[in-house]
Amino acid sequence: MSTIDWYGNVSLVVFFAGCNLRCLYCQNSGLIPLGSGRTVPLSVLRDRLEAEKMILDAVVFTGGEPLLQPDALLEAAKLVKSYGFKVMLDTNGSIKPDVERMLTSGLFDRIALDVKAPLKQGPMGKVTGRPELGASIAESVEYCLELSKELGLEMEVRTTIAPGVSDDPEFIREIAVAILGRSHAYYLQQFDNVGEVLDKNLKLEHPPSREEMISLANIALSTGLRNVYIKTRQNGLEKVG
Repeated sequence: MSTIDWYGNVSLVVFFAGCNLRCLYCQNSGLIPLGSGRTVPLSVLRDRLEAEKMILDAVVFTGGEPLLQPDALLEAAKLVKSYGFKVMLDTNGSIKPDVERMLTSGLFDRIALDVKAPLKQGPMGKVTGRPELGASIAESVEYCLELSKELGLEMEVRTTIAPGVSDDPEFIREIAVAILGRSHAYYLQQFDNVGEVLDKNLKLEHPPSREEMISLANIALSTGLRNVYIKTRQNGLEKVG
């Protein structure tokens, strides 16, 4: 149960195991192998919805990467909608055929898209730990942004700010320009070295300061982007500007 995964809503958060990326700063690296999870019947979700239906507003599907299990995701989303709850998909947007399948299903009210780097082969491949897929990931993320706009879906974009990886002002400016006019909100998330950080050297680094986060948020705002937020462990969510 969460009040911060979809602000303004009490959400049940469902984690899908398995991810196709290897982001250096990943804090859920234990979920990367598909076998890190266990198969459960849909009745498990139904029981939770029944138990919490008096306080729930929404369900958030996250991971890992939910699009690695598209059939299960669709069935789960259909169940949630049958209860009248809102549904948000948290995705890296890298699997183009399933991006289209999900977004055109009519089952999702909001998309939380992790735009991990500027939409170019080099930076996308580096940050995601999949240099051979950099170009296709960038293309698929671009498609997700444009299709969400065409369909009128709410879109929030997230970028994790990690030292030496994604904290360069030009890096953030390029992302902001790419999502301009195609995002309802932009969240800059503070990297935290707590948890199962994939890159062991990065785990030794300190998280960026609140002041550094605000400075990068102002870079995003300078492009004309609006509704820019920072999220830090110390202060939670703050709107900048």
